[in-house]
Amino acid sequence: MMKGPRFTFRSMILFLLLNSVVINAYSISISTRRLYLDPNSNSTSIRVHNMDPTVQHCELQIKDVVINNQGLIALANKTADTANSVKPLVRLAPRRFTLGTAEHQMVKLLYRRKPGIDNGEYQGVLAIKCTEQTENRNLPVTIIPALVHNVPVIVRTGRLPLQAEFGPPTISNNILNIDLKISGRRSLTGDIVVINADSGEVVAQQKHLSVYSQHPLKKLQFALGNYQNTPLQIKLTEDPRMGGDLVIQKLIK
Repeated sequence: MMKGPRFTFRSMILFLLLNSVVINAYSISISTRRLYLDPNSNSTSIRVHNMDPTVQHCELQIKDVVINNQGLIALANKTADTANSVKPLVRLAPRRFTLGTAEHQMVKLLYRRKPGIDNGEYQGVLAIKCTEQTENRNLPVTIIPALVHNVPVIVRTGRLPLQAEFGPPTISNNILNIDLKISGRRSLTGDIVVINADSGEVVAQQKHLSVYSQHPLKKLQFALGNYQNTPLQIKLTEDPRMGGDLVIQKLIK
């Protein structure tokens, strides 16, 4: 005698859950990818825009970071050294808000320096977490994804020294390899272009490059296409919105 499949109470509950899940998707856009403060640029703002047809509830907070082995900003764990935490230097408002469809909210960050904070550069991220606001209680289970934008925040207590230089270039298989090294007490953010030294034509570029003092060497690669035998020049221009005015350049050939 054949026996049918056996359903336990647990498997029946799991079956009901899997067939009653609703996943809500949405889209939140932000107006900038980095934020910067110092005593002269003591306020900045970011726009949070709801592009989804549903109402979104947003919460904001400043989180600690580390610079990882790849020279990139990463969220700090509980055991990480956060001596350069940006938290004591930033005031944030508002921290919570609700956005209707197509609505936006401007969030303001203010520079504040408390007694006992040493001169230097401090780093963190502004974590913007938005979730769909729902009151539908007819569904047994609702999975509501929370999208988090982590926007780097750099704060300096004043003007800090920085030097930067390009290392010796090499070209192999139409690829330009070159190192960028910084030395000083702060990070660098800017754009790099490789140009035809004769005509000024842009051959390759990399925008929004950041190099941090914790990992001061950045290895760069640029595809040259048909320009590998052309006299070239590489140029770095620091982003003035990130508190710098450094410009360096080097002839490749």
